[in-house]
Amino acid sequence: MACLLRNGAPEKLPPAPTPFIYQTVHVRRGRPLLLPQHTALLGQYVRAFFGYDLRHNPQQIERQIAALLEANRQPASVSSFVRIEATADKELRLVPSAPSLYDGYALRSLRPEAAPLRYEIPFGDRPTSARLEALRWAKALVRNVGASTVIRCDRRDLVRAADDAPLFAVLGERIYTPPAPASIERDQALRAIDAARLGVTEQEIGREQLARFDELFYFDHRGITSLSGCGEALYTDIIAARIARTLPLISRG
Repeated sequence: MACLLRNGAPEKLPPAPTPFIYQTVHVRRGRPLLLPQHTALLGQYVRAFFGYDLRHNPQQIERQIAALLEANRQPASVSSFVRIEATADKELRLVPSAPSLYDGYALRSLRPEAAPLRYEIPFGDRPTSARLEALRWAKALVRNVGASTVIRCDRRDLVRAADDAPLFAVLGERIYTPPAPASIERDQALRAIDAARLGVTEQEIGREQLARFDELFYFDHRGITSLSGCGEALYTDIIAARIARTLPLISRG
């Protein structure tokens, strides 16, 4: 049997990873939010990439999520997160993440430093294991400049995302976001911005424009993360905090 050496000690060689499509679900007080929407989008991508139909329904997945969180003793008083992975081998896997400090979507207290990085994702900007692996490499690279969040730019230096989440840039009271594929997180962000009675414009944002904005934030399965800076630019979080006041509304799903 083949083996490898890890720090000089032999270990069994792990199997090659199987490509997968994923969705990360926010579970609030034991209830997965927007699960039918997540499974519908997952099914679309599985059909497009792997050519088969996803035969699990939301009710079945909800029961499996409940069993997974119970097995991992996740607290029910705050939010949890579960990544649903549909593989090229027609497996459906549920992978838990660390529980949240918050109950529902929230404005996270952590305000990370970001750095722009130019790189492309194999097979397009979709929720694939290739995107996750590319992000792992990107985050390792920006740690060299003291950042923990990657602002991904394409070969034309146009901004595409922050880590793997939709990015929003604020100038005054106007919010701008680059074009991006459909996602539950993007829809939730637009819903929260609308509830805060703010306008949002979809337009391309160049890497060199980032320093001109007052704020940068992204919206993922946890809620809003406001960035403290990018390069030499420093940002506030006034508009992000205003939008965050609407999050209890959308946390009800």
